[in-house]
Amino acid sequence: MTASAENGLAAIINYLLFIMISPFVKYLLFIGLKFLKFTMIWPITKAVSIGPTKKCPPIRNQMLMLSGSSLAHKIRTKQVTCVEVVTAYINRIREVNQSLNAVVEDRFQEAVKEAQAVDSLLASNTKSEDIIASETPFLGVPVTVKESISVQGMSNNAARSNVSEHRADEDADVVRLMRKAGFIILCVTNTPELCLCWETFNNKTGRTNNPYNLKRSPGGSSGGEAALLGAGASVIGMPSDIGGSARLPAMYTGGFGHKPTPGYVSNRGHVPTATDTHWNNFFTLGPMCRFAEDLPPLLSCIIDDPLKVKELKLHEPVDLKKVRVFYAEDEGPNSITSDKMCTEMRGAMRRAIHHLKVKYGIEAKKVHIKGLEDSLELSAMIMLRMKGIPNVFQKSENTPDEWNSVTLEILKRITCLSSATLPSILYAPAKCVADRVSDDYYKTMLLRKRDIMDQFQELLGNTGVFLYPTFPYPAQYHYQIFYNLMNTSYLAIYNVLEMPVTACPLGLNHEGLPMGIQVVGWQGQDRLTMAVSQALEKEFGGWIPPPE
Repeated sequence: MTASAENGLAAIINYLLFIMISPFVKYLLFIGLKFLKFTMIWPITKAVSIGPTKKCPPIRNQMLMLSGSSLAHKIRTKQVTCVEVVTAYINRIREVNQSLNAVVEDRFQEAVKEAQAVDSLLASNTKSEDIIASETPFLGVPVTVKESISVQGMSNNAARSNVSEHRADEDADVVRLMRKAGFIILCVTNTPELCLCWETFNNKTGRTNNPYNLKRSPGGSSGGEAALLGAGASVIGMPSDIGGSARLPAMYTGGFGHKPTPGYVSNRGHVPTATDTHWNNFFTLGPMCRFAEDLPPLLSCIIDDPLKVKELKLHEPVDLKKVRVFYAEDEGPNSITSDKMCTEMRGAMRRAIHHLKVKYGIEAKKVHIKGLEDSLELSAMIMLRMKGIPNVFQKSENTPDEWNSVTLEILKRITCLSSATLPSILYAPAKCVADRVSDDYYKTMLLRKRDIMDQFQELLGNTGVFLYPTFPYPAQYHYQIFYNLMNTSYLAIYNVLEMPVTACPLGLNHEGLPMGIQVVGWQGQDRLTMAVSQALEKEFGGWIPPPE
């Protein structure tokens, strides 16, 4: 491909991206995706769905039904041995992974040895229970980690097609802190290539399935973590989130996923990372779990600075009767890109609102945040403008902004000669669009962002939460996300707004699939979103095992 041809293609893309700014063209794009849905993708996925629903084997070991905090208490008080707990989870992973395909690499032998060391320490009686609880609050509790987060000696490649293999030389900061808190790591879990999709599949490990229906997606990019959690094969997981990567999988599989306020949890040790100064504003690592009571202590464990833990007041109780609640059921009347919540999801949110009123006397207020209707545009344009993000086009591993021919790689993909996955290929055209919009337009986007943040700060302050859809529907069949991409704006906008969010389950729908919402707070108010999630867990059951 000659330079002039490349420039010509760039000019065409530039023009197309320019006209896409208009609401009319965005509406046409929305119609186009719907056309794609009903003429191509939907018939294929519907055909695949024909036949009996496939699910995971039922949970037989009741030890798997306990929270991480409860397990830690039972281990340090010698009600159960650490080896028993770790072995139970190893056996469950082995039982379900043949159906889920969630594990990239395990460290079961090392985990058993570490569990034996914990039991030896407890048998020595050299430390009191109180000291153990203070120094290592999750002593002996098994945990799983997303493969893109480095665990020393383990695979840490994020399924990159242009890098054959990469093993972590050292632990990521969050992994180091989890070990310090007493966690025992069992395995690293599957993710799409470069974490660039809301569906978890790649050309190295393959596709991960949803434990509530193996024909459905567990979401992405933390789908491996979510699949194990939903199946009861993990109690606590460590995902990452830059566009809902922890929250969508959590909702799809019935668990809790928390995106912390940026700046509290270190992102060091994640693949991919970026050199852009805004990366750590939008990208976060945070806890995913089956039981809401684990959220505050887990978040405390993975924050290295005690002063920052104190700032978040994670150990202080929340008086729910003093929490103000606001909500919205969609992006607003002027949104032309996203779908509305399906009937069952909307009903679940309304039952949650009713429960908060009856139980705590909270009169939730429906509000419209001006500008949320532009969530898709804001999220895409602002985050895609970041520089230094690893991709499949870069010339070398250390030069993410120096690319090989995009056109050639796309042609290779069309002719089935490329090993890269489609979402990682599509990053380039999207990046080209964002980079080619004018600086004035980009500044306008930043001003809109600031306006929305100001509205939220004034509305929520230090005492309010905002209930909002996670996604319009429960778990979709595999690959249906491709005609539902615009609905991910419900998630990605809060990465751009730099606000803490907890994905909270709200029971199962008529097909036995998890439903849920997002509980959003203003910056630094993570404890409020977690507290409201804990309150809703008591009413709706929180994580509910996949129906037999």
